[in-house]
Amino acid sequence: MAKKKFFESDDQIVKLITERAVVNGLTECGVNVQVMSTTKQKEVIKVGKASDPTEFLTKTDNAVQLFVYEEVFLELDEELQKFLVEFAFDGVYYDSDKDRVMLEKNPYVPLFDLRRKYGERADELLEAAYLAVKQKADKNNEE
Repeated sequence: MAKKKFFESDDQIVKLITERAVVNGLTECGVNVQVMSTTKQKEVIKVGKASDPTEFLTKTDNAVQLFVYEEVFLELDEELQKFLVEFAFDGVYYDSDKDRVMLEKNPYVPLFDLRRKYGERADELLEAAYLAVKQKADKNNEE
């Protein structure tokens, strides 16, 4: 039987992501955060808006999905984990005029926001995340 690509995330991951959604005010606006882990992806955390069929099937509105490369994420230190969750949520907002959750289309906006907050440390943290994924991919290719 093939290994499932998506699976339920570790409780520690769900807690960290849920706490950040509260801090960002997303849950207060009715945004539903769906967290799932994956066995492989190019980023440690990837965020996306749930499709209309997914919202229909899960009976939720304004759903945001976070896909976590769990094997890599759990190996990272706490500072990097928190930074990546913050980075993922930085481009997510609720548009009250349109009454729906939105994702920032320009990928540089979250990066610039976090650079203002963290300075050069933001670049170091993003590089560490990139290298963690690359090392895992190299290790998997060797096996």
